[in-house]
Parts: sequence; C-alpha cells; structure tokens
Amino acid sequence: MGQKVEEKRNTGCNMLNTDDVIFRYKNIVFYSQRLIFNSLDDVKRLLNKLKLFISSCCSAQANIECNYSSNIIAQNRICEDPISLSKNKQSALCCDQDNLEREKCFKNLQNNPPVTLPSMGDDISYEEECLAWTVDRLMFIDSYLHGFARRLTKFSQNLTIDIFHSFLTIYMKCCDESENMLLCFSTEKSKFSESMGTKIRLGNTMCLEHKERLRALIFYAKLKPVDAIEKAMDFNSKYMDFVFKCCNPGTMSSECFDTWSGVLLTRICLLMDSSVQKNCCFKNDPERENCLIYLANEESKYLPPVSLEPKEICQLSTESKLLTWLVYEYARRNPNDTITSPLIFANNLNKSIISCCTTNDASSCLSDFIKHFTV
Repeated sequence: MGQKVEEKRNTGCNMLNTDDVIFRYKNIVFYSQRLIFNSLDDVKRLLNKLKLFISSCCSAQANIECNYSSNIIAQNRICEDPISLSKNKQSALCCDQDNLEREKCFKNLQNNPPVTLPSMGDDISYEEECLAWTVDRLMFIDSYLHGFARRLTKFSQNLTIDIFHSFLTIYMKCCDESENMLLCFSTEKSKFSESMGTKIRLGNTMCLEHKERLRALIFYAKLKPVDAIEKAMDFNSKYMDFVFKCCNPGTMSSECFDTWSGVLLTRICLLMDSSVQKNCCFKNDPERENCLIYLANEESKYLPPVSLEPKEICQLSTESKLLTWLVYEYARRNPNDTITSPLIFANNLNKSIISCCTTNDASSCLSDFIKHFTV
C-alpha cells in the first residue's frame, strides 16, 4: 500500500543525520550548479543558511517546509538570499513560481546556463596548484569542486562528485612527484579524460533505459488512473522523445542523469491538479511516490468494469493496439503493483488473444479475455 497522505516526515530534521562531508559537498554542488555567478563565499553562506534552517526543523514548532523534499528545502534558501538573486537575475525569476515549477525553472537554467565559463586552471601552473593543495587541502577541494560544478551543470550531484574525486586523485598522486610532476600530470589527466567519458556514459541512466518503451505509460496509468488512455500515450510519447535526446551528446540535459522514476515523478507532478496530489509531490523520495500511489489506489476503486464488444477485442489485436490497451488497463487498476507487472500480464494475455482471434470466433475470444483479465 502507498503511504497515507496525512503521514508526515520531517525531511529537514532528518537531513541533520547526513554525514557532514557528504552534506557539505553535495550542497556545494547543488548551489554552484544553480547559481553560476555566485562566488564560493556566496555558496558557503547558503550552506550555512541551510544548516540553520534544518536545525530549526528539529524543534517542536517546525516550519511546514521541513516536511518538503530536500531539494525544495535547499532551493528555498536561494530564494531567501538577496545577494544570490541580485547576482543571478534569471534565478530570481524562478523564485516567483511555486515549488514544482520552480524546480523545473532551475533545471532549465542548468541545461542552458547564461554564460559559458572558461576552462579551469589554464592560467595556473601545476607548481602553484600543488602549493595550494599542500597549504590548505580543504580550501583547495571546496574551490575546485565549486569550479567543477559551475561548469558541469547538466550532471547529477553524485556524478559531479564522482568525476571530481577522480580529478582530485591526480593532485594526491602528482603533487608528491616533485621530479616527474609534469609527466605525472600529463599521464594522469589523459587517463582522467577517458575515465570521465566512461562515467558520463554510465551515468546517463535515461539513455541506458531507452528500450523500456511503455514504462512511462504504465507509470502514468498507475498514478493517474482516471485519465483516458490517450493522455497516458501522449505522456509516454513525450517521455520517449526526451529519452532519445539523452542518447545524443548535443541534446543531453540534466534530467538524463537522474533515475527514471525520479524523472517520471517530476514530470507527472507538474500535471497534478489537486492540492492533495501537489502536497504529495513536495515530499522526498520514496515518500513522494508512496503518497501518490495511496491516492491513486483510492481512485482506482471507483473505475468502471472493463467492457468490450466481442468484435473489439480482435480488432484491437489486428491493429496491434491490444498490448498497449492491456498494459494501461492493468496498470490503472493495480497501482500497488510493480512497474513490470502490467507488461508481464499484458504480454501473456496479448499472445493468448492473438492466437484465439486467428482460429476462433470473436465471442469465444472475449470470454477467454474476461476469464484472464482479473483486475
């Protein structure tokens, strides 16, 4: 069963349990990717504001925002910071929108940054970099991570940190090689470029998922069971268009590096109408999906029974539309089932009906269909 909508989880207070190093670096990336005109000091100021806010979430009179997702909580600190908004004019426009549209707006900025920043470190020698590394490693890490994130705006926080860690190991290794420093940097940076390409390819989860052609339709039917099949098919079509763009380096976006469920939930949340559904969408994962499934499960109880004329079942089969229809009907009547269940069910029944329609009359095939369609 999905999570009841009235259940609340204090995300803000829970964020205090995150490892300090992970919390620091993830949020340096978060703010640097969204605010490319912010200095490192600006980012650190936002980080301190975030810490102050989530600390307040553990009080008895916690702000309602403490129950929202970690992204919404972190993002709202931007919208309360006049310095960040004055330096990043387009980001200020995002803050005029509600929480769900705001995230979409910031994502668009990440995919289309207002300026292209120059490469890092072109005007600094390896000796100078190694001196900075030796003198203050924490400052070196913060500074370079900030620079990385401002340039890798399309990548997820985890992927950006993963790539950065590989970059950092170059300095850990080569700054101790005083006699062969130049050779070491040349060799290791060549390896880094190859490693970075592999990490990006494997991190592009949407491109890796491009063969799952009915996943979005199933997801839509599960979470919006009262909507017509045409809306589910349109949602699926737009999702597949996006997925194929992820396989083209020229059209990749930040969503390409998210999880497929995260992408689908974010997209479907923008289509939700009721305040109850939107409140679900403000939650952290997996509470967000569980909450929506709970609502969908209640809606699915009132769906009318499946009704088909005998000739319709074989006509759908002949036109190769039966599989899609079966997937849609099963998914919307079983919101609690896994994402793969509708496809397994539909594939088996589709084969049975096709076989029946080629050898028997339509009436007997309809009887066979109803017998198996136990939803």
